[in-house]
Amino acid sequence: MMPRRSGRTPRRLLSRWLVATGMLVLVSGMVPHGAAAQGPPRLPPRSRPRLVVVIAVDQLRADYIDRFRPWFGPGGFNLFLQRGASFAQARHRHATTSTCPGHAVILTGSYGEVNGIVANEWYDTRSRRPMYCAEDQSVQLVGAGGPGRSPRNLFGATLGDVLKTATAGRSRVVTVAGKDRSAIMLGGHLADAAYWLVDTAFVTSTYYRPDLPAWAREFNASGAISGYFGRSWDRLLPPAAYQMMGPDDEPAERDAAGMGRTFPHRLAGLEAFDNSPFPNDVVADFAMRAVAAEGLGRDTVPDLLGLSFSANDYVGHTYGPDSHEVMDVTLRLDRTLQRLFRFLDRTIGFGGVAIVLTADHGVSPMPEVLRRLHPGTSVARRLDPAIIETAARTALSTRYGPLPAPGWILYHSPPLIYLNRAALATRNVPVEDAERVVQAAVRAVPGVHEVLTGSELTRQRAAGVGTDAVHSHHPARSGDLYYMLEPYWQADAGSTGADHGSTWRYDQQVPLLWFGAGIKPGVRQEPAEIVDVAPTLAALLGLVGPGGAQGRVLTPALR
Repeated sequence: MMPRRSGRTPRRLLSRWLVATGMLVLVSGMVPHGAAAQGPPRLPPRSRPRLVVVIAVDQLRADYIDRFRPWFGPGGFNLFLQRGASFAQARHRHATTSTCPGHAVILTGSYGEVNGIVANEWYDTRSRRPMYCAEDQSVQLVGAGGPGRSPRNLFGATLGDVLKTATAGRSRVVTVAGKDRSAIMLGGHLADAAYWLVDTAFVTSTYYRPDLPAWAREFNASGAISGYFGRSWDRLLPPAAYQMMGPDDEPAERDAAGMGRTFPHRLAGLEAFDNSPFPNDVVADFAMRAVAAEGLGRDTVPDLLGLSFSANDYVGHTYGPDSHEVMDVTLRLDRTLQRLFRFLDRTIGFGGVAIVLTADHGVSPMPEVLRRLHPGTSVARRLDPAIIETAARTALSTRYGPLPAPGWILYHSPPLIYLNRAALATRNVPVEDAERVVQAAVRAVPGVHEVLTGSELTRQRAAGVGTDAVHSHHPARSGDLYYMLEPYWQADAGSTGADHGSTWRYDQQVPLLWFGAGIKPGVRQEPAEIVDVAPTLAALLGLVGPGGAQGRVLTPALR
């Protein structure tokens, strides 16, 4: 048995987390019932996993599992479908269905109204500039140059934070992803390390550790990524298997990095590699190295491994959900999962592992594909966000007079609009009046389904109203206006690629698959939400869930 590293002291861990979140009250919700007077709590001796593996597949829409199941191998997705539990009606119930909010939901068990991650990027009124969700200027990257990254913008605890506290820091929490925000939001505040890809190397942040461990440096030096340069990406299966997806050459697909719209795609360099399935293989390889090197799951103190496979998102944005490429990246991920699961079974044994797989969001069909399949239909269009912003600026200038730069609107990133509140105060214009002016103007834009004001959403949030838009609204961070487009409309100034970020089912509905120790097999048709993952895993481990969790325990999935 490998020795367990002591790591940071529990006092230092807890202090760093409390400083980061400013939430002393959360501690009481992070230990098992009755444990407060007994020092560091002991987890119950009943059967429980030694390693919890949480897998997020970026942009894995729920229907992909059924569409591509005939071509899955025996031990990837079928491990869940044949031997595990699946919730066929699982979904995110928030409005900003994008990467950072989606990953924050999974292991906090809460939406942006609680955890504060309202978008990938929002306007920070204190610093008066856009704020990236994982940004932290007080730390530096380790293993590459670039801006600092950490979970400081995340409010509250993740399951990993709860686990670290409950075991007095003895549990190990490690996350690996293609994107920084994915690894960081899964890891939470107390993770031992979060690793993500920057160019041709896995990196981390000084928030977690001062340097990369030797095994990670060796992996980076092996050329695991650059070895793909110059290779070709062709279909995994014979071309006939992909006929159900329609033509391979779809004009609305992007030509990323000169790869072309049809198979085979030559991987001439890093950008082409990023838009291929192979980053998923590299993430899995690095994760397996981490399990072995860090001794995860090797003793009775449970550990947590968080993984996020980002290649599906890049491929999906480039080629769209109804492409040969999306089918192929999903089938290749199935084989990658099979390889990962075989490793876990050999290394730890399935009797000591619990695995949950879900996604951060889905994706909308490309409008051009829908119009090709349904000629003459008025549904499915691309709407340049500049049209919405122009309508808002014109309405405000008409009502309140012109304003020097930056004008009446400080920031606009669909679906959020931030007003210039300082200018409104100077002109003695109530914020709610200006909100209503913009609301009426944007509602009149063809293709806009609904517009809600920040004041409305703040009142609804205070009253406990649980709409999708309210779930994504945090008064300190969200915009003064939130808008959503009609179904199958896409906020896009271009003419190629696919996107997500709405409240429609194709963006919200994702797989929710379970397997392993303590999991009861079966297909469940009752509704489930992705905020249910963290409370359910906490119950599986014998812990109280994260203090801000809004989900419930999915008891039908537990033995």
